[in-house]
Amino acid sequence: MEQYAEFFTTWREAASIRKKMNSSNIPYSLRQLPGKSNLLFVFPKVSISQYVYLHIIFGTKAGGAKR
Repeated sequence: MEQYAEFFTTWREAASIRKKMNSSNIPYSLRQLPGKSNLLFVFPKVSISQYVYLHIIFGTKAGGAKR
């Protein structure tokens, strides 16, 4: 079962998280929402085990939207 996931992060945190993500082979995109200073990491399809990994990396910074 794959699901959509998104996580917010600061610009400062994004650099180290991006390095971890590049070594994980989980597809993602980065977005900056208009009027916001945080970045949004968007994961279009993640398995449950990948979601657990992402939750460990990002902690409680989930964007809250699921599709």
